[in-house]
Amino acid sequence: MAKGGLSAGVMHEQDQYIQGSFKVLTNSAMGNPYASEKDVIDKDWGEVLSDNPYTQIRDADHSAESFDRVRENSKEAWKGAVRDVNSSDMLLGNQIIDATGMRDEVDAAVDDWVGPAPQPQPQPSGGER
Repeated sequence: MAKGGLSAGVMHEQDQYIQGSFKVLTNSAMGNPYASEKDVIDKDWGEVLSDNPYTQIRDADHSAESFDRVRENSKEAWKGAVRDVNSSDMLLGNQIIDATGMRDEVDAAVDDWVGPAPQPQPQPSGGER
């Protein structure tokens, strides 16, 4: 009897593994490309199948507040891109600016144009996130 129970347990584990693999495969074909394998495997089949481009468009938030958030996030992304380009050591122009000692002036001009860089937020203590 113990052998039968062990076999049933092994079969159950194999079934879970195969189902998880098919869930990941299904999600990669039509689901959320940002979901981790663990997140996909932990979903039931209904959740895996309901997360697809059609439902993402159908259920999207089209409110004015959502568009305001998108507009603000886009502005911040562009500001971040400008700051990244300004600080890139890969660009010859930045190397020349640094070599001529004009970094402070250029940084001030970028701050005037896009605003100051955001300050890092303090992280909660005690391992909480």
